[in-house]
Amino acid sequence: NAAEFDPEEDEPTLEAAWPHLQLVYEFFLRFLESPEFQPPVAKPFIDQGFVLALLELFDSEDPRERDYLKTTLHRIYGKFLSLRAFIRRAINNIFFQFVYETERHNGIAELLEILGSIINGFALPLKAEHKRFLMKVLIPLHK
Repeated sequence: NAAEFDPEEDEPTLEAAWPHLQLVYEFFLRFLESPEFQPPVAKPFIDQGFVLALLELFDSEDPRERDYLKTTLHRIYGKFLSLRAFIRRAINNIFFQFVYETERHNGIAELLEILGSIINGFALPLKAEHKRFLMKVLIPLHK
């Protein structure tokens, strides 16, 4: 049962269908990284709903899936400027739920890695949104 899985204590459950899933992830990643890829053409399909569905998958117990998701979300963040603020807010919401409600999510480490890259790209001085995130989410994660 996923609710009983403790990422710090239990061995990760490896998805039996991974060879098939990996093909889909690899294909999509190559699609995003292709020199012929045109974000305006893909924009009707890679939207906020798509990003939310992708973020839900980060709770997978399989670390291989979370690794592909991390790379995929990072590519989407880089290519779809109009989704950047939404992606940051959606990740913030996952952290809020983790810190203040569930205290359980398999993808927190991967989401923190993505945010590390994003934060490195922030301009100085920091916007109020970024300061709030530090105070309300990142610092409480240290508990």
